[in-house]
Amino acid sequence: MDGVPLWRYQPYQYDLSNQIARKRENSILRSVGLTQKQLCKMNTCEGLCYALFAALATLIVGLPASIFACRKMSIGASAGNVVPYQFPVLEMGLFALVLFGMELILSVWTIRRQKKQSLIEQMRAIE
Repeated sequence: MDGVPLWRYQPYQYDLSNQIARKRENSILRSVGLTQKQLCKMNTCEGLCYALFAALATLIVGLPASIFACRKMSIGASAGNVVPYQFPVLEMGLFALVLFGMELILSVWTIRRQKKQSLIEQMRAIE
């Protein structure tokens, strides 16, 4: 692995900004009766579903694009011989592991941040 493309960091950036922007929504949900435990479960499930979707999208879009690019580049570089494509199992596994790990960390971070403030403080900070 020569380097990790910058687009692979995009899911983390998107989810982090999403968690921060959803302060108001979470405060409103808590004010109408959503318990802290339900909010925790909701944030965790949403994060893991997002990570699953990102991993599947990477496979669905990235795999055909990788096979096509490998075929085109190998023809040009190998004097017309096609080099067989080898799926990067280790790299994809690490990507999925980091993606799901970051989602869990972001969920725990969001929950702990919300526990530090009362509901009234959270709603005042938004205005």
